[in-house]
Amino acid sequence: MTTTAPGLAEVLAREERERGEREEALRMVRSAQSQLMSAEVAKLRMIVEWAKVNRLDADHLEGEPDPDAVTSDEEVADLEAALGDQGFCDRWFSVAGPGAPVVSEFAVMELASTLGMGTDAGITLVGRVLELKYRLPCLYRRVEELGVPVWKAFELADLTTPLSAEAADHVDRQVEAVAGKIGKRQMERLVAETQARFDPDAAAEAEREKRERRFFDIGDTRRTETESGSLESLAGTREVTGCLDAADAADLEAAIRHTARALGKAGCEDSLDVRRAAAVGELARNQLALDLETGEITDPQPHQRSASHRRAVELVVHLSDEAFTAAGFMVGRLESTQTPVSAEVIREWCGTAGKITVRPVIDLNGAVHVEQYEVPKRMKQRSRWTDPRCVYPHCNRPADRCDCDHLKPYEQGGATCTCNLAPLCRRHHRFKTHGAVTYRRIGPSAYEGEFQTGMTIVRDHLGTHEPQWPKPPPPDEFDIEPPDDPVLG
Repeated sequence: MTTTAPGLAEVLAREERERGEREEALRMVRSAQSQLMSAEVAKLRMIVEWAKVNRLDADHLEGEPDPDAVTSDEEVADLEAALGDQGFCDRWFSVAGPGAPVVSEFAVMELASTLGMGTDAGITLVGRVLELKYRLPCLYRRVEELGVPVWKAFELADLTTPLSAEAADHVDRQVEAVAGKIGKRQMERLVAETQARFDPDAAAEAEREKRERRFFDIGDTRRTETESGSLESLAGTREVTGCLDAADAADLEAAIRHTARALGKAGCEDSLDVRRAAAVGELARNQLALDLETGEITDPQPHQRSASHRRAVELVVHLSDEAFTAAGFMVGRLESTQTPVSAEVIREWCGTAGKITVRPVIDLNGAVHVEQYEVPKRMKQRSRWTDPRCVYPHCNRPADRCDCDHLKPYEQGGATCTCNLAPLCRRHHRFKTHGAVTYRRIGPSAYEGEFQTGMTIVRDHLGTHEPQWPKPPPPDEFDIEPPDDPVLG
């Protein structure tokens, strides 16, 4: 059997067909991109309308505040003072630069939950939109015309928020013709030059603030959080700028904290973050042995250190009944980062520890209660072991930095019991106590929040679920007019 090579006409036809398919695919991608940009612009417009209708309830004040009015920090403070206790419940929330309207803080929390994002992300989103609409109107118009991507406009909005209204207007007019064509570095230079021109004092203060923001953090401390479940954590490592043994990282953190404290006692007046940054330089120059408090050098070798100077290990052991009989690779959990760690690494840490404290937990599902409002420390710790994060939707603040909240308020008969306690960060605790949201536990580490609008959101061990709205009630059968009687006409 013989085959015939395709002719020239057949080859050209196939190439033309393939070129047409590629062009069609590109047109479809471009069309999808245009639709996505149109949807993002529509979302921006809706947020602007949302901001107009979400104002504080100030009926008891003389006149109703205009949500579009230019509200200075002084006016915001005067309004909060006039609101009194009501101001503690909710407040005018300035999320953009001077000249942009202020919105209800609690309303921003509800909007963020509706959009499936954390409160901080919601604040950032609303601030960017209002910055564009009210302080960068030329750029906002280009965005509405689909001439500038939303993400590119947001980059400039982040830079102009600290500027005065006059300076922001100058930047807006300068970038109108080139918006979407210049990079972020060019925008940063333009904003810096504008700030230096219109407000040199603020520019100098911003430079000082940048220097004051120097810091050095390790692992899951104040500024950074280690991702749970990372495979690297099984080896007992923590991310810094490289990859270290988690125990070594703890020693380094203790040394930096000690040196920063010593620098403060020695007369350094810089902030804690700056002193921590300076402490790293001291350690890098082999100055850890210098005791800045006494001037003496004490650098015992590891084998010469007494038990009081050796590492202390505290194990929080979470076990199920299957753990006693299960075979295979045993995994523990590092309490400070909520990341898994192998049993072998735990044995190594204990082998170099001067003191070992083991705190067994009998049953986290069991209820423990006391006849008082204040929550004892042991119950707070038990609640944090059960729920290691704030239980508000999409909030990831660690439980050890949260309040221990009564799900059913104590004054309404809610018991001080582990079955009625959950960690809420201070912001969301205030929202729950004084705002328009309630919670109830629907299962182990599972909570349902219900907002005043009727929206409900469930958060459990799988994360935060999509918001749900109640179905509209069926029409009342008595309100339906009966059909004409075919006999009587």
